[in-house]
Formats: sequence, C-alpha cells, structure tokens
Amino acid sequence: MLAVKIGGMEKMKKILALFVMCFMVFGVVSCTEETTVDTATTATTTEELNIPKTLIIQFVPSTEIDADKLTLLNGLETMLENELATAGYDINVNIGVGTSYASVIEAMASGQVHVGFLTSQQYAYTTLEYPGAVEVLLTSVRNGYEIQIDDNGDEITDKDALIAAANTDGYSAATVDTFKVSSYYSMCLVRTEDIDDYANGAADLEGKNVGVQATTSGSGYVYPSFLLYQNELEFVSGTPGAGEVQATTIGGHTNAVNALLNDEVDAVFTFFDARYITSAYETWQIANPGVDIFDYLSVIALTDGIFNDTITGLADLDSGLRAAIQQAFINIIATPDGAEVLELYNHTGYSIAEDSDYDSERELYTFLNPEA
Repeated sequence: MLAVKIGGMEKMKKILALFVMCFMVFGVVSCTEETTVDTATTATTTEELNIPKTLIIQFVPSTEIDADKLTLLNGLETMLENELATAGYDINVNIGVGTSYASVIEAMASGQVHVGFLTSQQYAYTTLEYPGAVEVLLTSVRNGYEIQIDDNGDEITDKDALIAAANTDGYSAATVDTFKVSSYYSMCLVRTEDIDDYANGAADLEGKNVGVQATTSGSGYVYPSFLLYQNELEFVSGTPGAGEVQATTIGGHTNAVNALLNDEVDAVFTFFDARYITSAYETWQIANPGVDIFDYLSVIALTDGIFNDTITGLADLDSGLRAAIQQAFINIIATPDGAEVLELYNHTGYSIAEDSDYDSERELYTFLNPEA
C-alpha cells in the first residue's frame, strides 16, 4: 500500500485518528451523562420484533450545547415520539449528547444506543470494525448545482461530464434549492492558460506544486491524497521526484484559490465550487477588471464523492421501525420547529441512504489505515 511520505506512517495514523474519530469534546455533558436514562434498562427490546421500549439516540453537536439548546432537544424527543406514534410505534424517545464520535460508536456497537448521528467516515469505520452492527438510515442533503441535474431531473454523477460543465462558458456555480444531493466533491483547479498541461487530469500533477489544506481536511487533503494514490502519485513536503506532488499547505480554501490566481502554486485542491465566493477574490478582481474567475480557472479533476453526515441505526432494529424513523426525521426537518432543532447539527434536509453509497468511504478508510 502506497504511504504518504509527509511524516511517515505515524503521521498517517494521527491523521486517521483525527479524521475518523474527530475526538471533538463538547464539555457540557460528561461521559457518564451521555443519556438521561438508564441505558441498561431502556435498551431492552421486544424479542420477536426488536422494538425498543425507549429509542435511545445520541449525537455529537457541531456547536456547544447550552440550556436553551437542550430544551430544543427535548422538543425533538416529543416530535419523534409523535411521528412514531402516527406510524404505529408507541415508544419513548431519549436523545443524549455524546462526548465524542468514538463514544457514540462504542455505545452503538454494544447495543446501548439505537440511533447515532455519524459522519460518512465514522459510518464507514463502524461497518468495517463492527461488521453487521449498524446500517445507515438517512443522509443529510444540500442544495445541488444546476450542472448536476439532467433533463429528467436526475442527478448527474459522471465526473467527466461535471468537469466539462464546470469549465463551460457561462457557468457560475449556480445552485438549485429544490434539488438536493447527499455528497460533494473536492476539485483540482489550475489556471486555464495552463490546462493543456493537464490533459490526463490528476495524473499530470506529478512534479507540480499544489496548494492543499491541513492534513485533517476532507476536501483539502484527505480525499485529494486518495485521488493521487489512485493515479500512482503521492504528496510530499519537499521537492517532488518521480511519482510525487509537492503539497503546499495554505490555510483556508479561498486563500488557496487566491494563491493560484496569484501564480504562487501550480494547482489547488478545494471544495467544489470555491470559485463562487466572489468577495474573497476582490483584490484579484480589482487588479483584473473584466476577467471572469470561472474563465480564468479550470477544473481538471474531481475526487470521489464526499458523503454528507448520516443518521445510522442498529442493523437488527425492526424493519418497520427503521422505516418509521427515516420518515419521522424527513417529516420533522421539513417543519420550522424541526429545522431549528436539527440546525444544531447543520442539517437542512434528509434523504434515505443505502449502505452501498459508502463503498468509496470504506475504500478511503482502508487507504488511510492499511494495517487495520
């Protein structure tokens, strides 16, 4: 397995630990207070149908949880109970705040928590480390780009087609709020005047100086490093040799684009599509009046899709209950009160997910952790 040379395998292990487990601790709830009920009692299920007497849900918040936000979470419990009752499941719901993704995963693996909010990489990790323990229920969604929609209203996933569309005259990174997607991409940008040097896409980055983000950034480093691996290349910190690409760390995606605009690097990896934040490139635009940034910079490669956060359940939950939980969250986030609560997790919508959607995430995990 090809290893990233920056810092060696020990650094890669640290990267994996940071990226997969995230060790984010939000100090408002201690490890012993992850739920407000006795999980040893409430995790007991009806043996025949595996329907919990109390459905235990845990998540790690994106922001600090204060008293007001805990009140919102209590309201979400009631919303879920009402939705499940409508679907024929008269059960209690308890929502707890986990201290870390690791604690939520361990609690699910031991059957103490029935539903957890996990990132796509945490889901991939859990399915590999605890085979058969969990099954994805939902993925969060975001507004899709106009170029991602075909004439039938379906999502375009062919990366070559997306690259061509993103490099077409008149493209402006316009999104559609009625069309939702469950993943996004990292893209590699170059100056359009140099595009002939990249006829083979990412494979032609060999020997180039490429702007990246910190090694824990999904779209700014982790997924790009996997794309390089797929093209028999790797990042190095010094002068690149055969099969190598020099990684220049630049703090912030828009700063990376500015570095490319100002000829400081040959290419950059950033989220698709960082070019639309026009205010961030004002200085360059003033120095280049009448020049369209979308014409000046071109996309030469896209990584595999980076899937949004998941809502994941225990794999052995009753199938009818699983479907009811899926529909409950979809219904709730469509209401003003539900949207306000779930904004705590930066979720704005959901769609039903399939385990196979995360095959590339498992590939990435294996790449990052070859000794697992």
